[in-house]
Amino acid sequence: MYCRLYRRSDIALAYAFHRSACRCVRTSADAGRVVLTVRRRGSRAGARPIRILLVEDEFLIAMSIEGDLRDGGYDVVGIAHSADDGAALAKTERPDLVLMDIRLVGKRDGIDAALEIYETTGIRCIFATAHCDTETIARARPAAPLGWLHKPYGRDSLMSAVEESLRILGYCSQD
Repeated sequence: MYCRLYRRSDIALAYAFHRSACRCVRTSADAGRVVLTVRRRGSRAGARPIRILLVEDEFLIAMSIEGDLRDGGYDVVGIAHSADDGAALAKTERPDLVLMDIRLVGKRDGIDAALEIYETTGIRCIFATAHCDTETIARARPAAPLGWLHKPYGRDSLMSAVEESLRILGYCSQD
């Protein structure tokens, strides 16, 4: 979705709009008018929405993250509450990216699930955790993580981590 704003007075509104749900595609100045073209985050011209799998065992946190991702223009293909469910969903849904909590309910943790997902499908993860010690990072390294979100994190941190991961994967070009 594109939106073009032509008056300088619209720039403040566009900036707020840009920060919340869009990213700047192009700006130009023409005969005293400023043109700012923005596109919804997560959208690519002529392409399907980016598909993200969320693996989070805390219901309210999962619902909040899902809302943030959907508001950002991403397609949340599912929410898994355990490592086994996350690995199974990744195999069936084939998301572009997985947002993985490390500490999950059950015998297996998010690192185990991420390793299984990466080895069987090649899909990489962003890890979300409150525990970011060197042992955890070393255990996660074979899963080729795209990034780390340190809990508690906000919407801006989430969107930045997703966008940076998508750049690494080649879905987005740097503006």
